[in-house]
Amino acid sequence: MTHIVKIKLKNFKKFSKYDISFDPQRNILVGDNEAGKSTILTAIELVLSGSKSKVDSFGVEALLNAESIADFLSGEQTIPNLPILHIELFLSDTQNPDLNGRCNSLNTNADGLKLICEPNEELTAEIQHALDSDGDNFPFEFYVAQFTTFSGEGYSGYRKFLRYLAMDSTQINSEYANNQYVKSMYEATVEEPLRYSLKNEYRQQKIAFKNDRLQLINNELGDYDFAIRSNSKFNLETDLTLTEDGIPIENKGKGKQCFIKTVFALREREKKIGQAHLYYLLLITPIVALAVSSLTQGACLKMTTGLCIRALVLV
Repeated sequence: MTHIVKIKLKNFKKFSKYDISFDPQRNILVGDNEAGKSTILTAIELVLSGSKSKVDSFGVEALLNAESIADFLSGEQTIPNLPILHIELFLSDTQNPDLNGRCNSLNTNADGLKLICEPNEELTAEIQHALDSDGDNFPFEFYVAQFTTFSGEGYSGYRKFLRYLAMDSTQINSEYANNQYVKSMYEATVEEPLRYSLKNEYRQQKIAFKNDRLQLINNELGDYDFAIRSNSKFNLETDLTLTEDGIPIENKGKGKQCFIKTVFALREREKKIGQAHLYYLLLITPIVALAVSSLTQGACLKMTTGLCIRALVLV
């Protein structure tokens, strides 16, 4: 199973220079606010994505280390002195020659991927003009993102060397995740023949309610009738919810909802790729309690109070 051995950052967000090594199976990043946990995950996700549009969505001005920008503006403002952003992912032996080479900052033979954001060499004249203008004018607009392997070969989002799942429980639609979680629990608990019978009985109850309770109102409406919705979008399974101590899960605290949404995301991914050995990199904040029951696709994240979970899983 391919895993990330280490990551090297240079001039990326809060890190002017930072290296971190990883465990082959599971890694949990814990730290205070603004410690850089999200920054590390963002760096990894950017490199794995191979997407220039993703870099553009952040903006070079948001990704480039602020200290390096300040140092440039306070020093000799020449093109060679412009800071360059580096993110390097060193991988375990992938047996893929396209990933192997010495095109890395250590100049060692290794497997890996890297992202470099640097001034566009084709726009040297335009960059120089911007630097010669009055005031502090940093040429963010003239930076370009380049994704290459350690063999020196370029890659993009259309050719990804590693499959991965990036997960952020705060970004998953809560209502949809809750509904799908309830539905999957119901299907796992109730046999299919009984589900059909219950659905039919529920629909008959709706018809009976219309005939018994709405008839007097409908008699006054003339050409129109009030009715109870009953189709694929409005049936027993869509109306069901789960309760804990009489409280529906959608009314539970954020910690419980984060758990539900995280389990939902993993389960949806499992449908697409099946069971697989996974490489976990989890960000937990604030940290209270976490137990991972296994390192398989069906891993269950359990928490005792409100947690926001962001995870990156190699599959």
